[in-house]
Amino acid sequence: MTTAQEFRSTIGALMEEGAVAGISVTSQYDSLSGMTVTPPAGTIRQGGEIVGFFKTAKGKKAATIDTWGSQASRCEVLLASRFRGGTSTLAEVLGFPLVVLVDEEGEVLTTSAELSHRQADATWRLIRDELTDKGIDFEGIQNATRSQPDALLTGFPTAIPFGWWHSQTKRSQKAADKANQGGNKEGGKNARELNATRDKYLGYYVMNPAESRSARLFTSEIIATGVSERRRMAGKTDPLFAGVAKEVKIQGVELSSLGLGSMPPAKVAKAPSDLTYKFIKGKAFFSLAGLRTFAFSRPEPARALVVSLTLLLYRLLQERLDLRAGAELRLREPGLEAKVERHGAPSEPLALPEVDELVDLVRDLGQEIGWNGATTVTITHNSPLGKIILDVDGRKTDGRSSDE
Repeated sequence: MTTAQEFRSTIGALMEEGAVAGISVTSQYDSLSGMTVTPPAGTIRQGGEIVGFFKTAKGKKAATIDTWGSQASRCEVLLASRFRGGTSTLAEVLGFPLVVLVDEEGEVLTTSAELSHRQADATWRLIRDELTDKGIDFEGIQNATRSQPDALLTGFPTAIPFGWWHSQTKRSQKAADKANQGGNKEGGKNARELNATRDKYLGYYVMNPAESRSARLFTSEIIATGVSERRRMAGKTDPLFAGVAKEVKIQGVELSSLGLGSMPPAKVAKAPSDLTYKFIKGKAFFSLAGLRTFAFSRPEPARALVVSLTLLLYRLLQERLDLRAGAELRLREPGLEAKVERHGAPSEPLALPEVDELVDLVRDLGQEIGWNGATTVTITHNSPLGKIILDVDGRKTDGRSSDE
């Protein structure tokens, strides 16, 4: 197995070789549920339409088990999770610049590793003032592009391999029309405040469409081949109210609205899909060609950090293959098989470091780049995000008296 420093040198050499397209990683899995596997909800059908079944080049029926976006999210959230059952999160072990959002009682609300759209996420933009007060380069991160990416390295590193997209820019007719309308100023006090928050923190801004987005460099999915579907019709009987129809009203209120009564078998359209399968295969690819388009001021450590961090997260994901009930997977021998992919040349095996070696490499590279560890941001009830949270919770205030 290669050492951390050897792997760093290997990445540097591959990045300098223009014929290298990237690094591919293949894997095979068993379902621990037995002869079937149950893809996560929405993977096979969405809105009644089949989206997860397809045919292979040989005409065999196949199905999606986990998609690009889902795999990326699973990798990122590992940063906020306990590292191998210890007391520290992976971010703490690495010194990763994780932003942790807490309420005024110190309870964790979410982290930057869990934001759906990374630095383009509305939640991130709503905490602009709090981030700036903590010394985080919000403007640099928000306006980062492939031609100016350095702020992402120290502020939002996962945006580089997993991509981002600023959907709210002025350089589209739809966005320009909305911006020119000036927002809806009508309605009650709460509505006006919400509109003012939107205009100030979530409004449109000028950004070149070619630079407002960056496609993911790392793609990963899990596919089952040779599949056959079974719809699972679950139901449950309430021992106390089984003899009462759910539509029956007690003092004008339906029993079912109280959460009482038996649960009938699900409708076929909503029933989970269990799949028998011949093989369950994983395929991941990191585009080194794409990484070359990022104009880092210090290319060598930056590139090594991005590749090493991504592969570390993907390796750790193999230890957390509990995708959902019925999709508990086991990585089969020989484990992950990595290869260097070159244009016009055969694939070449690539040895990956062990997890502990990758942890050391990422931590060292992070320190070299300038990682400063986690930042805790408190979301107060009268902050832009805090007010929206209260509105979503259905409360007019935080429950405290005005003189506290």
